This record gives sequence, structure tokens and C-alpha cells, in this order.
Amino acid sequence: MAKSGEDYTKPEKRARSSSQSTNLPLHFAVHKPGCHFESCCGICNLFPGVLLIAFCQVLVGSILLTLILTHGTQYDDMHHTPKSQFMSLASGAVLSGVTGAGLLLIIVALTENCRAMLVYLLVATLVWTGIVTLAVIKIARACDRFSYAPKIKDEQHRLDNLACVSGLFTFLGAVVYFFSFMVVFSFYHFRYVRRAILLHEAECE
Repeated sequence: MAKSGEDYTKPEKRARSSSQSTNLPLHFAVHKPGCHFESCCGICNLFPGVLLIAFCQVLVGSILLTLILTHGTQYDDMHHTPKSQFMSLASGAVLSGVTGAGLLLIIVALTENCRAMLVYLLVATLVWTGIVTLAVIKIARACDRFSYAPKIKDEQHRLDNLACVSGLFTFLGAVVYFFSFMVVFSFYHFRYVRRAILLHEAECE
């Protein structure tokens, strides 16, 4: 009687697994259930890289923020905003966002909290938008001042060159920050897809 009971349950399990296999997610076409996900998807081994990105964001953001706070007057003179202090305030706000996003990424990497990850992605997107906007403003102001280059003094010409270089480095920072953002986003995306694959395998068993 026990054997006959097992014979009746096995076809039901096979039918259930066959019906679930017809509705596989698109990601299973590349990473099929049953394979070791870490071995077939190298991006899932980037956890040390994510921690390195987080610590670099905190370190670079805090160092540059300290320089802005200690040399804010010279920074505004370089960008021709000694009265409004626009550049130092905007750069300080962006660097504070970079440092805060790095601290949040450390928390996300250590706790693996899904909601904290979504908050980090939102904050990182806003920070990247701020970096790009600041870089465009710096470059545009420097290019506008270069139209008066023959009429200005040598010291002012040197400040114009420094302002343009500052804008170019800010734009380069935006490119690097976007690359790090995509690495973190890809890592956590595939990590949660791997959990979905394991849950699917558990249901099929």
C-alpha cells in the first residue's frame, strides 16, 4: 500500500514541476536552475569590490569635503564667486552626499537589507545627478571666461585654467561614480536573482 501511495504522488510532483518549468523567468535562459550561480556568473563574486567602492567613496568624499571647508575662499575666487560662495556650497553639498552614500553602502553591504539597498540606489542617483550638474556649470563658466582671455591679467588667466581643470576633474569623477554605481547595482541585482533561483529550485524539489 505504501508503494502504491508513492506511485500516485510522484506523477503529481512531476506534473507540478513541469507546469512550473513552462513559466521560468527570462534570467533562467542564461543561468539555468541546478548550476552553481557563483561559478557561472562572475559578477556575484564582487562583494569585496563593493566594500572597496564604499570605503573609497567615504575616504575621497571626506578628504575633498575637508579641503573645501578649509579653502573655501580660494575655491570661490578660482570660480569667480567670492560673494555668493556658490561653488563651495554646491561642491560641499555634493561631497557630503558622496560621503553619506558611501556610509549607506557600507551598511547595505554588511546587512544585505533590501530596503536600504533601494534607498542607496535613490541617493546615489541623486548624487550622480548633482556631480554631473556641478561639472557642467564649472566647465560652462570656465569656457565663458576664456572668451575674455586676451583682456585679463596673467593671474586671472591662471585661475581660469584651474577652474576649467576643476570642471574636467569633476566630470571625470561623475564618470567614475557612474561606473561604481553600475557595479553595485549589477551585484545586488544578480544576488537577489540568485535567491529567486534557489527558491525556485526548492519549489521544484
